[in-house]
Amino acid sequence: MLLKLQDITECIVIKRVNRFIVSVVFNEREVEAFINNTGRLTDYIVKGRKAYCLSKLGRLRIIAFEDAGYGVLVDTYFQMKAFEKAVGLNLIPWLKKCFIVKRNPKLGGSTLDYLIKCGDNLVYVELKSAVMRGNRFLAMYPDCLSIRGRRHITELINYCKRGGRGLIVFIAALPYVKAFKPNDKVDPLIRKLLKKAVEVGVAVKAISMYFNPILQSIVLDNPDLRIII
Repeated sequence: MLLKLQDITECIVIKRVNRFIVSVVFNEREVEAFINNTGRLTDYIVKGRKAYCLSKLGRLRIIAFEDAGYGVLVDTYFQMKAFEKAVGLNLIPWLKKCFIVKRNPKLGGSTLDYLIKCGDNLVYVELKSAVMRGNRFLAMYPDCLSIRGRRHITELINYCKRGGRGLIVFIAALPYVKAFKPNDKVDPLIRKLLKKAVEVGVAVKAISMYFNPILQSIVLDNPDLRIII
């Protein structure tokens, strides 16, 4: 268990209003809930789907959608907080003795997620939310064409070509996944860029986690998930 959450309640999806708002049924009323994930999420934002909402000061925030008895953690803020906790507790074997130096560092024309230090090396890190289920056991990214994702990977490729160190981490926030794979169907360039990234020395890794509604907690499932590129 990585993070224990408070004030989590159930709601039922009606429809997506815009990038950040989903209409839901809560306490038998139709209300608006904030969602911190700009992916399409078409597998989850479906009328009648159960969602798990953070309820605070009368406002709702969707953090997960019901999936296979647990929850797909779609909220990227809580994905990041769980990752930070895992790093801090040395639960990720390939980041042992690493620590976060800075959040939201600038690299070229982009803002990445972290600058970390591992031994004597500074490493730029970008997290990507992989919440699309390719099949029963496969997590995928992206679920729509991602210009931003392409740019971030390209920045890390260019930085590593100049002798720097970079890391891309895919957060497979689904229960029961066994591997991660880039989604060629919606953005074939992402896989090509990832292959190039590996060639120039960018580390590409994946971890799996999910939301447990009974414990109201984010659970780390696999800290070194298999990657298929």
